[in-house]
Amino acid sequence: MTNFTTHIDFPLHEPRNVQELVDLIQNTMIQIQEKFGQMSDSIMKRIDDMGQQIDGLESNIAHIISLANAESP
Repeated sequence: MTNFTTHIDFPLHEPRNVQELVDLIQNTMIQIQEKFGQMSDSIMKRIDDMGQQIDGLESNIAHIISLANAESP
């Protein structure tokens, strides 16, 4: 299972002016977007993996049913 940290790099000091505040907000938003993208990619991969497992189960069940039907009188 993949664990995501919620670490976001904040400056060690409070913004001293408007530009520093804007930069802080922009950097924070970029980091949030990156984390969201990583989580989204992970979720989509898990959904794809589960879909493949379901396809495999369906195939196995169909095979078992066909074998059972072939053995029936």
